[in-house]
Amino acid sequence: MTHNNEQLLLDVRHLTKTYPDFQLKDVNVSLPAGTIMGFLGRNGAGKSTTMKAIMDLIKPDEGAIHILGMPMPEEEVAVKEQVGYVGDTPLLNNAWTMEQTLRFARQFYPNWNEEAVEQNLERFAIAKDKKISALSKGMKVKASLILATAHEPKLLLLDEPTSGLDPVVRTEVLEMLLDFVQDENRSVLFSSHITSDVEKIADWVTVLDDGHIVFSEDKESLLDRYRRIVIPGKSGQQATDSPLLFHCQATAGGYIGYTDRFQQFRKFATGNWHAERLTLEELFVLLTGRKEA
Repeated sequence: MTHNNEQLLLDVRHLTKTYPDFQLKDVNVSLPAGTIMGFLGRNGAGKSTTMKAIMDLIKPDEGAIHILGMPMPEEEVAVKEQVGYVGDTPLLNNAWTMEQTLRFARQFYPNWNEEAVEQNLERFAIAKDKKISALSKGMKVKASLILATAHEPKLLLLDEPTSGLDPVVRTEVLEMLLDFVQDENRSVLFSSHITSDVEKIADWVTVLDDGHIVFSEDKESLLDRYRRIVIPGKSGQQATDSPLLFHCQATAGGYIGYTDRFQQFRKFATGNWHAERLTLEELFVLLTGRKEA
């Protein structure tokens, strides 16, 4: 996976972690400034393990992690002043009000932006005197995001932030992430098993399956490269011999196949055929053989 010499806000090399029943194998992720990366995989693919290792919540067996150019965990304190993190279960104290929660968090961060906090509380209609226990699941995610962005981090790491939320709340959360990277010095890495959320806002897509990375690529070039090729009629059989096609199969009306080099295929293909663009979900299923969770 290559990014030019842009400033990398996150650089993960050869991350490996072995459990009795699961192994994260040689994971490489690099994230330049101004980018939203969707980290896609089914439940159990290793997304949370990767996120926790990046945040030094679990110790990897091998690998190097640099955040904003600083090594982890050696520079953990300096790094965490610049990183916002929301784990797979929001760490909020149900007994506290939103006000108490903010007051507690504020003391850990020198650059706390009270104005942005107030704007976000208003935006999401969260009252400061409301107890965390009284917030819905969606409101808790929004509260966690307000906390994670209050100290104006450069990098936001979110583990399944939209999981289990209704479509309206999911859209609001995704819009907040888009706003966050308007300042092109910031980036977001968010894991998800919801391909449509990743397709909506990510610039870069990294797919993890069974502990290893299947691909990590700019979303637009990825979706440009792949096509479903539909070849009507019996004469389609010869076309399916093309070395540029894979997963060819007969259908009631002819043949379908897939290509990951569409521009090349278009140049050399003859006869009667047409191409269909794939959604990110179709591509995910094609390359991992698995439905989204």
